[in-house]
Amino acid sequence: MINTKIMYNTLLENDTITALVESDSIFDTYPSTIENFPCICFIESKQTDLEYSDNVHSFERCSVEIHIFTKALDDYPTTSEIGIAVADVFNRDFWTMQDSKEVADSVEDVRHRVMTFSKEVFLC
Repeated sequence: MINTKIMYNTLLENDTITALVESDSIFDTYPSTIENFPCICFIESKQTDLEYSDNVHSFERCSVEIHIFTKALDDYPTTSEIGIAVADVFNRDFWTMQDSKEVADSVEDVRHRVMTFSKEVFLC
């Protein structure tokens, strides 16, 4: 097993993303309340063993869910703009986007996008 939170933090604290979302608004948990917009929350959705070589674990598949929250106001970047930046950073690191969708949010003027990425990681 690898510490994926470090890996996700490193990817999300990229200059392209932090130009849209401040680095102190990137969380490794889903907060109960969000006070600063826009923000990104990432949650590891799956980490599974894929292969063993010579009785040693050698490959894992990692999946992460990225939640993007922003306000539907003119002076805020859209979830699409932030999502494009996130997808670009993850794709450059060979992650595959499995899903990207806008989801309903009960708070007025808040927009919420959920993106899922996966990657097979060689451990040796």
